[in-house]
Amino acid sequence: MTVSAALRLMAGTVVLISLALGTYINPNWYYLTGFVGLNLLQSAFTGWCPAITIFKKLGLKQESCNVAGMNVNQGLHIMAGTIILVTVIAVLFFNITLMLLAVTAVVGASLLQSAFSGWCPSMSIVRFVGFKDAN
Repeated sequence: MTVSAALRLMAGTVVLISLALGTYINPNWYYLTGFVGLNLLQSAFTGWCPAITIFKKLGLKQESCNVAGMNVNQGLHIMAGTIILVTVIAVLFFNITLMLLAVTAVVGASLLQSAFSGWCPSMSIVRFVGFKDAN
């Protein structure tokens, strides 16, 4: 498993668990969901988040990237992080219906399954808009 796949696995799992905890235990758990979205978004630009450091120390390989511009994984992080942040902020701060978090759950499930399959619909979208595959 690569660092990017492990990051998607962890992000998808934490998103889904925090959404369940927010729904059934306490809405403050949605802040954890937002934190995951924020970390995905910033890691796309910086190439670093706390989980990446841990995964590297565990010996997971990072894809080499010799493409000009951003790669598909960075595009996926931008897309997923933005969607997660926007939906969580809308629910927490603008009192939009909790049903909007179903979109967040779909993103979380997509991240989770892409860690195993290597593909999710967002990857096709970011390739279409110009992000390149890492080698």
